[in-house]
Amino acid sequence: MSDDELTCVNGLPVTSLARTVADCLATLPPLEGLVVADAALHRKVPADDVLRAIQLRGRTNGYIRAAALLSLADDGAESPGESATRYQLLRAGLPVPTTQIPVSTRVGTVWGDLGWDGWRVLLEYDGRDKYVTREDLVAEKRRHDAVVETGRRVLRVTHQDMGSAVARVVPLLPATVTRNLRRRPELAA
Repeated sequence: MSDDELTCVNGLPVTSLARTVADCLATLPPLEGLVVADAALHRKVPADDVLRAIQLRGRTNGYIRAAALLSLADDGAESPGESATRYQLLRAGLPVPTTQIPVSTRVGTVWGDLGWDGWRVLLEYDGRDKYVTREDLVAEKRRHDAVVETGRRVLRVTHQDMGSAVARVVPLLPATVTRNLRRRPELAA
């Protein structure tokens, strides 16, 4: 391990964040690796640093998969649930969705978690703690209605129905896109 892959935290030597992410991409199941990479990129760890750490590992087990997973990581994912939703879509072979899609509405600019703006399809991941108060729920309903009024189709996803997200989104996409889906082998568990 090279010196630039090490750092000190509270006086203890540890691997750098980029090296830790590279190790996670190479050794964890693909879903967990992607969640870790998304979180790191969201926190502004440069993807180039992670790629360099992957390359420094050499052609060890997981090297090819780690690089492939890193290419699918996205700094726009704001929660593990959003990453997991995107993972399910990518694993099924759907086109790479855009994250944090701005939508101009009557209530101002609203940001969709992920989707395909060209096809006017948005997915919103609703985590357990997203709506703490009644006011949160009312505000989200108002936001949702404003987005739908722009002609977009919005699919809400929770942890409980994550497994059905692909089946629910396919009918919303053009047949030319969904007719020849090819699963991504690097995302196979």
